[in-house]
Amino acid sequence: MNEDRKKRGLANSNLLIAMAITTLIIGSSNAMANQTASGSSYKVTEQMQIQTVTGVVVDANGEPIIGASVVEKGTTNGIVTDMDGKFSLNVKVGTTLQITFVGYQPQDVKATKSMKVVLKEDNELLDEVVVVGYGTQKKANLTGAVSTVDVSKTLEARPQSDVSKALQGVVPGLTITNTSGKLNSKPTMTIRGTGTLSNSATSNPLIVVDGVPMDDISYLNTQDIDNISVLKDAASTSIYGTRAAFGVILVTTKSAKKTDKVTINYTNNFSWDTPTILPNYPDVATQARALRAANTRANLENELFGMYMDDNFIAKAEAWKQRHGGKKAGYREMIPGDDFDLGEDGSALYYADWDVVGIMFRDWKPAQSHNISIQGTSGKTSYFLSVGYNHEEGVMTFNPDKLNKYNANMNVTSDITNWLQIGGRFSYSDKAYTTPNTRRNTYTYMWRWGSFFGPYGTYQGIDMKNDIAYLKQAGDDKTNDSYTRIGAFLKATIIKGLTLNADYTFNINNKTTKSVGLPVICWNSWGGKLNTPTTAAGANGDTWVYQNSVRDNSYALNVFANYELTVAKDHHFNFMIGANAEEGEYQNHWSQRKGLLDDKLPEFNLATGDQTVGGTHNEWGTAGWFGRINYDYNGIWLLELNGRYDGSSKFPSSDRWAFFPSGSVGYRISEEKFFGPIKKVVSNTKIRASYGEIGNQAVGSNMYISTVSKRTDGNTHWLNGSNKVVAYDLPSLVSPTLKWERIQTLDIGGDFGFFNNELNISFDWYQRTTKDMLAPGQTMPDVLGAGAPKINAGTLRTRGWELSIDWRHHFNEVNVYANASIGDFKTVITKWDNDSQLLNENYSGKVYGDIWGFETDRYFTKDDFNADGSYKEGIASQKKLEQDGFVYGPGDIKFKDLNNDKEINGGEGTVKDHGDLKVIGNTTPRYQYGFRLGGEWKGIDIDMFFQGVGKCDTWTQSAFVMPMMRGADAIYANQANYWTDENPDPNADFPRMWPGNAGKGTVSVLDLGNHNFYPQSKYLVNMAYLRFKNLTIGYTLPKDWTRKVYMDKVRVYFSANNICELINKSNAPVDPEVNTSEAIANGGSSDYGNGTWGRVDPMYRTVSFGLQVTF
Repeated sequence: MNEDRKKRGLANSNLLIAMAITTLIIGSSNAMANQTASGSSYKVTEQMQIQTVTGVVVDANGEPIIGASVVEKGTTNGIVTDMDGKFSLNVKVGTTLQITFVGYQPQDVKATKSMKVVLKEDNELLDEVVVVGYGTQKKANLTGAVSTVDVSKTLEARPQSDVSKALQGVVPGLTITNTSGKLNSKPTMTIRGTGTLSNSATSNPLIVVDGVPMDDISYLNTQDIDNISVLKDAASTSIYGTRAAFGVILVTTKSAKKTDKVTINYTNNFSWDTPTILPNYPDVATQARALRAANTRANLENELFGMYMDDNFIAKAEAWKQRHGGKKAGYREMIPGDDFDLGEDGSALYYADWDVVGIMFRDWKPAQSHNISIQGTSGKTSYFLSVGYNHEEGVMTFNPDKLNKYNANMNVTSDITNWLQIGGRFSYSDKAYTTPNTRRNTYTYMWRWGSFFGPYGTYQGIDMKNDIAYLKQAGDDKTNDSYTRIGAFLKATIIKGLTLNADYTFNINNKTTKSVGLPVICWNSWGGKLNTPTTAAGANGDTWVYQNSVRDNSYALNVFANYELTVAKDHHFNFMIGANAEEGEYQNHWSQRKGLLDDKLPEFNLATGDQTVGGTHNEWGTAGWFGRINYDYNGIWLLELNGRYDGSSKFPSSDRWAFFPSGSVGYRISEEKFFGPIKKVVSNTKIRASYGEIGNQAVGSNMYISTVSKRTDGNTHWLNGSNKVVAYDLPSLVSPTLKWERIQTLDIGGDFGFFNNELNISFDWYQRTTKDMLAPGQTMPDVLGAGAPKINAGTLRTRGWELSIDWRHHFNEVNVYANASIGDFKTVITKWDNDSQLLNENYSGKVYGDIWGFETDRYFTKDDFNADGSYKEGIASQKKLEQDGFVYGPGDIKFKDLNNDKEINGGEGTVKDHGDLKVIGNTTPRYQYGFRLGGEWKGIDIDMFFQGVGKCDTWTQSAFVMPMMRGADAIYANQANYWTDENPDPNADFPRMWPGNAGKGTVSVLDLGNHNFYPQSKYLVNMAYLRFKNLTIGYTLPKDWTRKVYMDKVRVYFSANNICELINKSNAPVDPEVNTSEAIANGGSSDYGNGTWGRVDPMYRTVSFGLQVTF
C-alpha cells in the first residue's frame, strides 16, 4: 500500500517543485515589470517620434513573399507580410527594419513611409531553424542526428489523411509498417529498427505534438501540421527522458502569427481507391484437378462438403465454361441445371465459376476531405482556427465499412506586455468507424475454398452460407474514438537573453465500441441440403450485444528556462534547465449479454441471456529534471551537453530514479579561413559525433509487485457441482532487482554542401546498444507452481547507416529539385541467457529476424530412387522429414545435404548442431529508400515520389504461398503450374500436390510447414519492392485572375498514389507492404497455423483531385 502511494505521488511531488520554480521566476519577472513601469515618462516622449511604415516584400521575379518577417531592429515590434506581401508597422523615425524569410537572404533596410524590399534567394539554408527538444536550433549548429520533413510536399500538396502513412520512405531510418489497407488500421513506426525485445510497443518512437506526447498520431489533421522533425540519436532524444528511448517524432501544428489581414484557407480532395494486388482463382476444372491430385495421392476421398471432385464434376465445370464463353459469373440468382445440379433429396453439386473479385469488391471506393482555416490578428492577440472532415468507405460491395473523421483546432497567442506572451491550444478529433460484425474474418473465407464453392449466387432469392450472407445480414460494430487536448502556455522574457517557458496540457481520450451479433438466414451449402434455409449462428454462437468503454486521460507539465550568452563576440552559449511531469490513468470496462429479444433493438435490458463483465484500471507517472548546454566558437566548433534525471512509477522505490547523460560535438571545417579558396565548390562541411545514454521503462505497470490472478478456465466447476467457485493462482514471483533498460547510442556523421548549397549530402553511421533488457529468468522447478520472473539480463545491438541527398536549382522561371534517402541496419542479440540455444528461441549471437530453413536443391526424379522406393547411392535420405503418410518421391522437393552426412535433418536444432539447416533469409526490411523529383514553372508544379525496400524476406504458412495449405483449400491462379506424372517439369513452380501442409513437421525448431513446405529457400517470399508512390500535378492560377474574384490564391491538382510497382514475379499475390503479422488480428489464433497471412484488407491505388483556395 505504501509503495502504491509512493508511485501515485511521484509525479505530483515533482509537479509541486516545478510549480514553485515557475512562481519564483514569474515573481522576479513581475518585479522587473514594475521597474520598467517607472520609466513610463521616457516612453511617452519616445512615442512622439513614431511613424507608420507601409511596404511590400517581393522576390527577384517581383512575386510577393507571403509571411516574411518585418521587425524593428533591436525590438520585438514586428509583423509578417500578408497574402500580397504587404505590411504596415508603427516604428520609430529613422529606425532600421530587419526583413527575413526562410530560403532568402535577410536584409536590414532603413525605414521609410513607403517601401519595396526585394529579397534574394539564399541557397545558404544552414540558417534554417530546426525544431528540437524544448526549442529550436539553427541547422548549421546541429550536432545530433535530426531529419526534417518537407511538409509542403509530403502533406499539404498530397492527399493523405493519415500522417504516419504519408511519412513512409520520406525520412531515412524511419520505418512505417502497414498491416493492411483497413480503414481504421494503424501503421507501426520504428526509428532505426527494433530497440528492445522486452516489449515491442516500447520500440516505437515518442510522438510529441506541440511539446506534449501523443500516443496516436492519426488523430492529427494533416492540414494542421506546420513542421515535423525526427530525432534519432540519444543526444537529440534524451532531453525527453524515459519515453523517448527509441527516437522522437516532433510535430508542430500551425499557430497564430501576427498579420494585419484575416486569411481564410479552404482545401478539399475527392479520391477513389482500387486494390493494388489481389489473388484470384484459375477455372473450376483446374481447381478440381488439383484437389483430386492431392487427395488421390493421400488415399483420401475426392470430396469437398459432400461434392466429389471426379470426372463428372470436372466435365460439368468445363461444360459450364464453354456455355458461358469462359466468363465468370456475377452475383445473381443461380439456375438449377446450369449453375448447379439439385438432387431430389435437396443435395447440390455446384460447378459454376463465380467472379469472386468482381462480386465481392467494388471497382473504386470513394473518399473525400474538406478543411477550412482562419488566421488573423486582433490587437495584441493572434489566432488560428481550423476544422476538418474526412470520409472514407471500404471496398466491399456488400455492407462496406465506413470511417468519418472530424477535427477542430484552435491556437491563440496574446502579447500581454512586451515581455510576456500567453496562449492556449485546443484540439479535438473524433473518429466514427462502422464495420459489419461478420461470423469470421471475411477475407479468410473468401480466399479459401475456391470460386465454385460458396457459392456466390442466390437460390430462391436467399444467399448461400458464404461471405455475402454474413456481410449483408451482419450486425454493426461501431467504434467512436474521441481525443481532446486542452493546453495553456506562457513565455516570459525576464532579462535580455533569459526566457521562461511553461505549458500545461490535459489529454482526454474516450473510446466506445458497441458490437451486435445477429443470426444469418441462408442455405447451408456446407454439406447441407437445399430444402429449408438455415439459421446460422452469430459470431459467438448466439445473438448478443457487446459494449466496451475506455477512458484514457493524462496530463503533462513542462517548465523550462533558456539563457543565451555571448562572450567576447566569438563564444556563444545557450543554457537550458527545466522540469517535466506526466501522469496518466487508463480505465476500461466491457460487458456482453446474449439472447436478444429483438434483433433491431440490441440493448442490454432487452436481452435475456447470461451477462459477463470485465475491466482493467491502470495508473502511471513519470517525472524528470533536464538540462542542456550549447556552445559554439564562431560557428566553427560546436558542443552540446544534455542530462536528465528521470523517475518512473513502474519501478520499485529503490530503482525509481536514474540519471542519463548525453553529448555531441561538431566541427564546421568550412568556416575556417583556410577553407575559403574552395568554398565556392564545397560550401559547407561539418563533421559531428554524439554519444549518450537514455533509460527505457519497458516493464509493465506492476511487474515489481507480486500479484494474485483469478482463474478463468472451465476446470473449477467440479468443486461445487455445476457451479463454478472462485479460484486463484499462486502469487507471481517478481525480481527484486528490476531496473531500467539502458540504451547507449553512438552516432558519427557529416553534412556537406556543394555549389552554394544547391547540393547537400548528409551521412550517419550509428551503433545502438540496449543493455539490461528483460529476459527469462532461471527456470524454476515445476513443483514450485509459479513461473520464473523476468530479469534484466539481455543485450541487443543495432548498427546501421543513413544517407540523404538533396539538390535544387533555379533556371530563370523554372525551379527543379531532387532528393533521395537510403538507410540500412542490422540488429544482433549479443547477450541472452539460454543454455539450450535452440534455433526457434532467442540466443546470444542471433541476428534479429533470421529465418532458419533448408536450402532447396531441386525436385526429385525417378532416377533418384530404386525400384523399391529407397534412395539410390549418393542421394541423401529425407526419411526423417516424413510424417502423416507423406513419403518423398518423384516431383517432391529435394533439399541439399549441407553437412554431407547422407541424411537431411535439423540435427539437435541448436546453434552448435543444426544439421542441414541454415539461415535462408531475414524479415528485417533492409535498404529502405525513397527519392523525389519535381519542379515548378509558371504556376505549374509536378512532384514524383518513389519508395521501396531493397531486401526483405518472409516465410509464411499461407495458402497463398503453399498450395493445399489445408486439405480442402483451393489453389490460386499463381499455383496452377505444378509437377504431375503427366507433366514432370523440373521448372514447375510447385511440387507434386499433397493435401494439408500446415502445422509442425518432424524438425522441432521449425514451426511453420512440413512435407514439401518445410521452411526453405525456394518458397521464401521476397518482399523487396520499388513503388511509384505518388504523382501530383498542380496548377496555381495567375493572381491577376484570382484577385478579380477576391481570392489570393487558387490551386487545382491531380494526384495518384501507389501507381505501380516492381516486385518479384514469383511472389504470393499479396501487396509487398502488408506486414506478415496482421493475420493474427484478422482470423484464428495463429498467423501461420491458419494460413491467414495476406488474407486482409488490400492496399490501394488512389486517384484524386483537389482544390486549394486562399481568401
